[in-house]
Amino acid sequence: MKVESIWLSDLTPDQRRLLEHPSDTALPNTTDVLIVGAGLVGLFTAWQLRRRYRGSITVVDTAGLSQGASGHNTGGLFAGQTRHDHLPLFRDWAIEARESYSELFTDDGPLAATGVDFVRSGSLRIDGEWPGDLVTYADSENQRGNRCEALMGTALADCEPALSTSVVEGLFCPDDATFHPLRTAIALATDLLDRGVRLLTHTPVTGFTVTGGRLVDVACGRSRISVGQVVLTTGWSAGKVSAQFGCPLPIQPAKGQAIATDPQQLTMQTCILGETMVRQLPDGRVVAGGTQEFVGPDLEPTEDGRRQLAESVGRMLPALAHVEATRTWVGLRPHTPDEMPIVDRIPGTDNVFLAAGHFTKGVLLAPVTGEAIANWLVDGSPGRDLHHLAALRFADTST
Repeated sequence: MKVESIWLSDLTPDQRRLLEHPSDTALPNTTDVLIVGAGLVGLFTAWQLRRRYRGSITVVDTAGLSQGASGHNTGGLFAGQTRHDHLPLFRDWAIEARESYSELFTDDGPLAATGVDFVRSGSLRIDGEWPGDLVTYADSENQRGNRCEALMGTALADCEPALSTSVVEGLFCPDDATFHPLRTAIALATDLLDRGVRLLTHTPVTGFTVTGGRLVDVACGRSRISVGQVVLTTGWSAGKVSAQFGCPLPIQPAKGQAIATDPQQLTMQTCILGETMVRQLPDGRVVAGGTQEFVGPDLEPTEDGRRQLAESVGRMLPALAHVEATRTWVGLRPHTPDEMPIVDRIPGTDNVFLAAGHFTKGVLLAPVTGEAIANWLVDGSPGRDLHHLAALRFADTST
């Protein structure tokens, strides 16, 4: 079995080199904005900022381009299925983010014709984790602008004929979508380079100099960069980084394993969200993920994880019960206690912003997170209410 993200198998050698190999751009002596982290949140922050800002922008990352959670997910944009107990502002933000992707990937959008495979595949949730009666819940969701449908009986079978007959109801969100996260990262990076943004991978940040609450320069090995504004988009490690500014935040890695098969004759009609998530790629491969373990930054797939996923898939879709996975991989989702991100200026600093802790919604929320931070840097305000994503909501739980 190959241990590698499914998304890497679809790339050309040139695309893989862009993702994985060190850049040949020289580290600048100074930059107006430094973005630390080249996952989709960091790339979208740079991209949204460049649309409005002419100053110098530099993106650095310890590893290659989108080598963290951005490149190890299952490519779902399931905004319609956000948890019912999350704040309405956050749930609305997720829907806005999904529609932002749609606009970017349309025929006249800036990321069109890049092989990102944006598809309105819909999502069918069958885990039963909604409040009370499903029909009542679906009605309330439609009233708030989340187009969905409560399905039972024949309607449920028609929506996904391969679904186990033991499943008796589901919530279908037809506007939910899927995409290719690494091709999206490549499209963003290519556009950023064309627009004069410096992108330096394999460039670890090793220290900060703070004077009077203001970050004045950043060390990258033996070199130092004088900075104007800094944005930390480093995923699960952002909690440790924030501690260097006197504000440790409870962000930790949540290990998630995924599997994929070779192309199957079965044709799924939509994405299934139940014991696990199952979707089918355009070429027939089936992807499922992911598990959830709090075991630190462990990137090793396990046989138990693979078996757990395979058995879950078989229970939901009996036709796949005996299909062997041919690929597996692990991603580390950045988790916070309330499973919502932190998008805020780090308390006690003038010029250090943090956008991390998105957990399972990082690739989904990347465009709107980047827009909020870009607005904040340019206008002095994110242009929207982000109090529910403030760092100080964890003031009593930070360690």
